Amino acid sequence: MPYNIDELKMHDNSQEEQYRTREIFEVLKEKAINNEFISEHEADFFCSGVRLSFLDDGKIEDYSCCSNYKFVSLYLDYYRDLSGHSNYEKIRGVGVYNPGINEIKKDVAYLNDVKNHWATIISIKNHSNELLKHISKEAREDLKSVERNKGKLLFKREKDKYTIDKMKVLLQSKFIYCLALKIYELHSSDDFKLNLNGQEIEINEYSIIHILSRHFGEVTKPTTNKSFHNEDFIPRQLNIQLKSIIETINNSGVYAGQPIEKIAFKYQNKDYLIWTNEQTKQITDIGNVNYIRLETFYPIESRVDIQDINTNYTLTEINEEISVYLKNDLI
Repeated sequence: MPYNIDELKMHDNSQEEQYRTREIFEVLKEKAINNEFISEHEADFFCSGVRLSFLDDGKIEDYSCCSNYKFVSLYLDYYRDLSGHSNYEKIRGVGVYNPGINEIKKDVAYLNDVKNHWATIISIKNHSNELLKHISKEAREDLKSVERNKGKLLFKREKDKYTIDKMKVLLQSKFIYCLALKIYELHSSDDFKLNLNGQEIEINEYSIIHILSRHFGEVTKPTTNKSFHNEDFIPRQLNIQLKSIIETINNSGVYAGQPIEKIAFKYQNKDYLIWTNEQTKQITDIGNVNYIRLETFYPIESRVDIQDINTNYTLTEINEEISVYLKNDLI
C-alpha cells in the first residue's frame, strides 16, 4: 500500500519525526533496490532523501525510480535557456550555487538524451495509457508547428533556434506528463467531476493534458498565440479549484437555465472561459456511453472572446471572488 502524501512530509525537526521519516525511507529504499513499484510522490520523497543523505545511500543515478525526479529537477534548472549558454542556478543541500561550464555541459547532454528518448515515445500513436496517448498527440502537434515555422535554416542562428525549439517542445511535454502523473495520484476520481445545472462534467486525461500543454508555461513555448494562466490557478490543484468555482456558481442558482457548453466567469477580477462538449467513451461490460467532457479552460484575452461576452452576456456577481456571465437571451 503506497504511503499517503501527508505521511511523506517532515512535520517538524524532532528526533521522533526524523526516525519516522527514516523508516519510510528505508522501506522505499528496499523497494527501489528490488525495482518494485513506488508512486511518484514516494519517489520524490525517496530521491530527495538520497540527495540529502549523509549516510551511505548512494546517488539518485543508482535508482531507476529516480529518473523522473532527476529529469524534473534539471529541467526546472535549465528550461528558460536549454542552449547551455546562460548563467544558471542550482540547489545544493539547502543552498543555491552557479554550476560551472563542465557541469552545464553534462546537464544539457543529459537533457538532450532525455529529449531523444522521449521523442521515440511520443512518436507512438497507439498508447493504451490515456496520459501518454494525449501528451504524445499534443507534442506531435507542437512539433508540426515548429516545422511550419522553421524557415529555410540558411544560417547557424536559425538552425540553433530550430534545434532548441524542438527540444523545448519535447522536454516540456515530458515535464507535463510527469506533472500529470502526480495530479492523478493527488486526487480521487470524484475530484475530477463537476456538477452544473444537474449535469456532470468530467475532467479527464485529455482535459488535463490539453490545458497544461496549451495554457500553462508560457515561457517554455517556442511560439504561441494562446492565453496563459497566471498564479491564480495552480496546475496540481486545477481540478479542485475549478470544482469549487463551479460548485459556487451552481449553488447560487443564478446560472439555472444557462448552457454549460460555454461557461464564462470572472475570478479574482479576471475573466475565464470553460468549454465543454459531449463525448463517447467505452466502459467495460456496458459499451459506449455518452458523457460531457471539459475540453479546455483559459483566461479571456482574445478580441473575439472579449467582444462576445461584452455584447451577448451580462455579468452577475455571486460573491467577492466569483461572478458569472449569463447569456442575455436566456435571462
